[in-house]
Amino acid sequence: MNLELGCAKVDITPEKAVPLAGFAVRQNMPYEGIRSRIYLRALYLRQRQDDGGVRNAVIVSADLLWWGSDRMPHIRTKLREKWGLEPESIVLNGTHSHSGPQTSFRFHRLLGKADAEYVDFLESKLVEAIAAAEANAEPVTVERGAALSYIGVQRRKYANGRIYGGPNTEGPMDPEVSVVRFQSGSGSTKAVVVHYACHPVTTSQNYVSSEFSGKAMETLEQQLGGETVCMFLQGACGDINIFTSSAPAELTDDYDIIDYFGEQLAGTVTGVLNAKMERIRPVMLHGKACSLPLPLKPLETREQLESIAAKGEAPYDEWAHEMLGKPDERPTSLTLEMNRIDIAEGLSLLTMNAEVVVEYGLLIKELSGGAVLPVPYTNGMIGYVPTKEQIAYGGYEPVLSTYYFHMPGRFDESIDGTLRAKLAEMIR
Repeated sequence: MNLELGCAKVDITPEKAVPLAGFAVRQNMPYEGIRSRIYLRALYLRQRQDDGGVRNAVIVSADLLWWGSDRMPHIRTKLREKWGLEPESIVLNGTHSHSGPQTSFRFHRLLGKADAEYVDFLESKLVEAIAAAEANAEPVTVERGAALSYIGVQRRKYANGRIYGGPNTEGPMDPEVSVVRFQSGSGSTKAVVVHYACHPVTTSQNYVSSEFSGKAMETLEQQLGGETVCMFLQGACGDINIFTSSAPAELTDDYDIIDYFGEQLAGTVTGVLNAKMERIRPVMLHGKACSLPLPLKPLETREQLESIAAKGEAPYDEWAHEMLGKPDERPTSLTLEMNRIDIAEGLSLLTMNAEVVVEYGLLIKELSGGAVLPVPYTNGMIGYVPTKEQIAYGGYEPVLSTYYFHMPGRFDESIDGTLRAKLAEMIR
């Protein structure tokens, strides 16, 4: 089976000072400066059929928190018109960096308000990148390898009926760094995809930054030289943070710490690239999409919402006003959209438009024998998807975050079993 691949990298740094997304502590203020440029990286995959037909797909990674669900219908329409891309063949992933602009107009102002001019600019750059990638598409071979990294750490401990925040080295995390290399016919490295699960939250300072994931990719691109594009795909890191306290004590500046972890990740990837990697054969480019309603607990009554709004306490007040403004639009579920796209033997991506905790990511790898990589933060965002145990405990992921995401209710414990069953079906 043949596979052609093209790649491109475009600068998406906002030149106008806009609010950055991801930290309420910034109070929705415009950024104070730029510590590193941010980029959008695109892979265009094409497969020529014996009957003369063509299958294609795009995989995109941007140094952003996520892509807005409210913009995805428009984006999908544009990509279908220009390239005939079907929704199940589109992967728009955010590295989940908390130091880039907001892309959704749906969420709480304290997550950073989206700037319409920037969102238009971003979407034009997306089209530009895909066009450039298509233009240099050529036959490639595919190799895969992996190594372990512990720069990420579980950020919660659940014990004795309480939730403890901070690094929990005994808690669940996914240390696997999956590396995929695409080589051209000349033997040169065309592109590298790096998959790892870890929140890029090294700093909450109000400066634009590509965070540790962006630093790692730029380091790799410099090392590999030429036109090689190195792409970071974010895994199921909903409850996994960068292990900041494991950095050398002499590093006190946030951006030095970002560089440190970026170089650590780049070093791990380099070790994989320099070792013997497994050659894997392309399979038929195939996408499979599904929509899974996740039930919500009942929303507060109108009287309760009015009381919350009247207190004027953030983030609850804005959320309550939002709910009161939509009395007839309160859904009883939120829809998790998933795409599975098969690329090569033992290499598929399973995307989700949500902030999924690592427990589900580990399940996906277990059920698929490592053949399917979980790629949340893709093609939109509905909010955190926690486990039933986390919902029972409460805390940020299942409760407090719902106000920032303007969710019309908290997820019901039943989502755990529902999602596990659907994941098994998607993997089969």
